Amino acid sequence: MDEEEFEFEFFPDEPEREGNEHEDAWAEQEPPRPPPRARSKSGQPDAIKRRRITAAAVIAGFILFVILLVVLTSGGGGGATSGSYQGYLTGLSPVAAGSQQTGGALADDLAAAKTASARGGLVGKLDGLVGDATDELRGLQALKLPSTLTTQQAQALAALDHRLRGLQGQRDADTQGLANPGDTSWSAIAAAQVADLKTSDVLWDGARTSANDVLQAHGGGFFPPSRFVTDAAALQTAIRTALGGGGVSSAGPNLSLGSTGAAVTAWQNGLDQWLKKTGSGESVTADGSFGATTQTVTEQLQSAAGLTPDGVVGPSTRQALQQALSGTGSSGQSGQTTPTAATLKLGDSGATVTAWQNDLNQWLKLNAPTQTQLTADGSFGASTQTVTEQFQSASNLTPTGQVDAATQRAMTAALAKSG
Repeated sequence: MDEEEFEFEFFPDEPEREGNEHEDAWAEQEPPRPPPRARSKSGQPDAIKRRRITAAAVIAGFILFVILLVVLTSGGGGGATSGSYQGYLTGLSPVAAGSQQTGGALADDLAAAKTASARGGLVGKLDGLVGDATDELRGLQALKLPSTLTTQQAQALAALDHRLRGLQGQRDADTQGLANPGDTSWSAIAAAQVADLKTSDVLWDGARTSANDVLQAHGGGFFPPSRFVTDAAALQTAIRTALGGGGVSSAGPNLSLGSTGAAVTAWQNGLDQWLKKTGSGESVTADGSFGATTQTVTEQLQSAAGLTPDGVVGPSTRQALQQALSGTGSSGQSGQTTPTAATLKLGDSGATVTAWQNDLNQWLKLNAPTQTQLTADGSFGASTQTVTEQFQSASNLTPTGQVDAATQRAMTAALAKSG
């Protein structure tokens, strides 16, 4: 058998199909696969990577927004916080300047009231100043302030309130004094209002110093100054001149050996009047210099009034001179004035009561600054009695509520320590 004729057929021949039937059958057996996706170098699909980048950007933006919100609301120096301080100071400046102008106008109006015609228009001018002070207080109350300046705003409001009360008291006392020219007690009451006005400057300066510390810590700015009383002694002299008070006031700065100025001149004039009234034949030269002679005569007055003869002119010594010149005390052998065992008590009224109320107010400012001040109206009422008892208890005295020589001496000592 030839090799060519011997054949093994391991695979039978498949019949031929028309067209591409073999490929069609293969397609039916296995579904088509999608084309491969383009991949980044890291092996992640580009669409997933884009979604992750977008999410990260959103999260980062939200975190930045939260940080910005915290900074702005915490006073961290952002634009909105700086703007709130600037807005407050912009509104405060005209209030401060206006109040200072009101104080200057008061001094000018009183200084000009030297003639009958000028005094005739004084009350009307004071009414106008009271209106101005009221507007200034309301203007300050209306300001929108940062929470960090709440305490300073309260101090500034207290300052303007003292100015308004001082002006109202000045107007009321001047009204009574001009209507009753023979009653010099109104001169002392009017002059005593200067104490409230001076206190207002202390309050404003305190608010200003504290506020400037806060402002410097939050981006800068300055709390404006506002001085209501530039010369207290001159203001008191003008008041007494306008009302014919004889140049003696129960209010004023402490004076002692070496002091000079208008307040010393006024005190020397009062001492000279007292010497003439007692008929001693002595005199004091009103040269504005507190020398040895002024000190000696001051000590004589203090001894006659039952006060410690230290030669220092304080509230009680001023009160003693005022009593001596007005004849409200009892006379001793030499014709000098001495206080009675109970100089002042419930129901009393007049300039000496006003002076005592001012002394009590000064003591309260030093020892009970949050306690409500007395109204220095010259009427010894229940409130004056209560604070008198409070002072006596603090001074280890029997709290009788009556102002005797021992109580006056205790007050002089207490106020002298504060000076």
